[in-house]
Amino acid sequence: MTNCLILGGSGFIGSHLAEALIKKDYSVRVFGDFKSGMRNIEAIADRIDIIKGDFQNASDVDLAVKDVDYIFHYISTTNPASSFDNPVYDIETNVISSVRMMEIALKNDVKKIIFPSTGGTIYGDARKIPISEDEPANPLNPYAISKLTTEKYLHYFFTQYGMHYLILRYSNPYGDRQNPLGNQGVIPIFLNKIRHNEAPVIYGDGNSVRDYIYIDDAVDATISLLERGSHEKLFNIGSGTGTTLNQLLKIMSDVTGKSVSPIYKEDEGRYIRNVVLDISKIQKQTGWRPKINISEGIAKTWEWLEQTHYKINLDDVS
Repeated sequence: MTNCLILGGSGFIGSHLAEALIKKDYSVRVFGDFKSGMRNIEAIADRIDIIKGDFQNASDVDLAVKDVDYIFHYISTTNPASSFDNPVYDIETNVISSVRMMEIALKNDVKKIIFPSTGGTIYGDARKIPISEDEPANPLNPYAISKLTTEKYLHYFFTQYGMHYLILRYSNPYGDRQNPLGNQGVIPIFLNKIRHNEAPVIYGDGNSVRDYIYIDDAVDATISLLERGSHEKLFNIGSGTGTTLNQLLKIMSDVTGKSVSPIYKEDEGRYIRNVVLDISKIQKQTGWRPKINISEGIAKTWEWLEQTHYKINLDDVS
């Protein structure tokens, strides 16, 4: 049986990935500090190996990596918004810790590291839409700079030591279990505002375009690439379709049956105007296609929120 370690496996994407890997008969180990609890994985807790530890602590990571074939590195201490406030913290807790993990993985003969990078911010203001993997990466925030730096270190460990890797540049994943009280994930955040009859806040005129992918599609794409075993090491994962914030609110109004009147605030220049990913590469190599369109995904996310009566704490994992 193939042994998989998910760093940050109790978070939004990690918990969905853990469930999907179990269904595919992989052996799954989840590592994290679980500051946000274990609610996301409690349904599968009896079918996975759970290790509590600190990603900044080499001994904890070394223990987690023992006898592992694949590492899915889904721990992140920052997001695009929070990274502006403390770039040094971003480097110390994400870049340095990731490189240390690579050294530990190499020592433990790990076959491959799978790393979720950011297709939403790593390209910066791209010259051409949709954005292919060949587009130069010109990140405009510390979060994306750290992601790109980690990508480069993965390539270094491959060329220097032969340690294989796979980089997944996700667009904007969304869906159930994504924190609606945080500052990343506009769809659950807006829906939660609407649910409580509060006005969503939009920076700019609402015409900026993003590529949103439902969580089930993002995980399906991830496993498709894992099992395909392509020699290629970098893939965009998105819907391939752009949606403006104003269009999102219109869909949300239709789904919830509520009138939505957002508050528009001045854009401080921190946000990229247009991001739509070219997903032809993964389509050609695996045959994968996204199945859930934006209206269906928002409806599924709304249904989850309506059934969620507990307070959701800020996640420390992506």
